[in-house]
Amino acid sequence: MLRDKIFAYHKWATQEILSYIESQEDDIYQREGVNSFSSIRDTLSHVIIVEKLWLLRMTGVGKPAVERFRVDTAAEAKQAFMLLHAEMELYFSSLSEKQWQEPMKFTNLKGKSFEETREEMLFTFINHASYHRGQITSLLRQFGKEGIAVDYIYFPQENR
Repeated sequence: MLRDKIFAYHKWATQEILSYIESQEDDIYQREGVNSFSSIRDTLSHVIIVEKLWLLRMTGVGKPAVERFRVDTAAEAKQAFMLLHAEMELYFSSLSEKQWQEPMKFTNLKGKSFEETREEMLFTFINHASYHRGQITSLLRQFGKEGIAVDYIYFPQENR
């Protein structure tokens, strides 16, 4: 099913970029650059917070509280994402097709009301993370690094 594939890709891309960052010099993770977030750490902190918000919305929490994660190092971020993605995967596997298509009401952090299906929420947060992975690549290039390609086209080649 497409949902399963796209989420598997999302988990893979997150772990790939974190593994690449781990392989670089220690300071690159917290080094400041020019982007919407000042460092790779700050970007990933934002992404994991938002992913947890989406998971809570999907479970029916209409206005979830922001949860902070310990992501001071790339290794901590890698572990935090792995645990969150395992929690998501477990929840997703419990949903019926009808539940995936059920409209869910929620309020974003700015107080605006929305109604989306769980499936739309899934695609929203995966798209959001892809956008920020691109920003991380931009930061890596600012720091003189090659970056890493985590476009979907590479995922099936490495996971057959």
